[in-house]
Amino acid sequence: MLFAIFLASRIGTRLVPSTDVVASFAPRVADEAAHAYESGGPQEFQQFERGLIGKSGIELYLIDGYGKEVLSRSIPPDSLSIVRAARSDGRVLSRYGLRSHSSSYKFTSPSGHPYVLLVRAGLQVGRFLDSTAGGGLPLSGVELLIVTLFCFWLTHHIVAPIQGIQSAARKVAAGDLTVRAPVEISERRDELAALAADFDVMVERMGAFVRSHKDLLSTVSHELRSPLTRLIVSLALLRKQSPPESEELLQRMEHDVERVDTLMGQLLTFARLETGLSSAERDNVNLSQLVEEVVADGDFEARSFGKSVRLQAEAGVVIEKADQQALRSACENIVRNAIRFTAPGSEVKVILRTEKIGSSSQAVLSVRDHGPGVPGELLPQIFEPFFRAKEPSGDPRANKGTGLGLAIALEAIRQHRGTIIASNGNPVGLEVKITLPSHAAQS
Repeated sequence: MLFAIFLASRIGTRLVPSTDVVASFAPRVADEAAHAYESGGPQEFQQFERGLIGKSGIELYLIDGYGKEVLSRSIPPDSLSIVRAARSDGRVLSRYGLRSHSSSYKFTSPSGHPYVLLVRAGLQVGRFLDSTAGGGLPLSGVELLIVTLFCFWLTHHIVAPIQGIQSAARKVAAGDLTVRAPVEISERRDELAALAADFDVMVERMGAFVRSHKDLLSTVSHELRSPLTRLIVSLALLRKQSPPESEELLQRMEHDVERVDTLMGQLLTFARLETGLSSAERDNVNLSQLVEEVVADGDFEARSFGKSVRLQAEAGVVIEKADQQALRSACENIVRNAIRFTAPGSEVKVILRTEKIGSSSQAVLSVRDHGPGVPGELLPQIFEPFFRAKEPSGDPRANKGTGLGLAIALEAIRQHRGTIIASNGNPVGLEVKITLPSHAAQS
């Protein structure tokens, strides 16, 4: 009975998920196969098949728009149905049988010709069943097979829920506190269901703690802005009424108030990013123009310290559904951080380019300085709030930063489904690299 249930659950035609390895490789293999056939005929395709398959026992068929195999081979009967049922939406269809496993992928070549790519692999289970039907397998062998299959099912029954909880835990570790354990695990009546319930309670409490932390940070920052503004006005009025000998004291007070005001502004920006960006604030943003403006401002500031900022950028790099203010904050904080640490007389190099990954593209922004870099063990910490590296002088008190610039950059890039990493240059310097999903602007 277990053996029959196992076979019934496996045999049949199903749609391969888009995240599956087969689905990700099918378009590339199909394009290369069609190119080989159209450029060199059957001989070139046959050579391509041998180079790809080798002696693995897998069979590769390329069927043209008339239903004929390009090498004039007959399509195996157990694979005819999946060839006819090949989908036209670019999804891979897979069929499990007793003697073979077949997958079909329907596509159109760059030249405009329709094809169906069929990949067929024979299963050893078929030979096993043949020998069983002929009576050549002892009864103990059949019992061993049933026990093995039962163990396989039992392993899957236990491991699959654990993998589901593990996947949810990874999403939580990446910062998504809305994820919960899969519902099907919670509906079980065993220890794994209890583990899933405990996991959900833990994530819920973590989410409540983080939300309260963000609310506190946002509220405190907001409430302090008004008193700070009044202090700045009061200092301006006091300066008009104070004797000249009080000027140094007033300047120090004004400087300290400005630093606190800057810190509060960055705290508000950080809190805004942590709570998420509204979809109403998003629009297509020309990243090339934005980076050019940030670099121009940064170069103007850097020249007063004997430094410079140089830009090398592609034109027309656009980020869809982006928050321009958040992206500007990220770029400004990274460029200004590089200006602060680069050596006098050196330049900060900013490069913006695009990279193709399959059918999609991404924008890559690299900012490289010529400063002392960061110790390797501290690299993972530089994007944490309030982390401040030492100035080149070695005196941590000389750092006038708030320790929030790179944290704001990290959160802004995360909100745009991008990544940001830092690495030490060779021989000196620090390089910060940002990647964002993008597309080229229409001319």
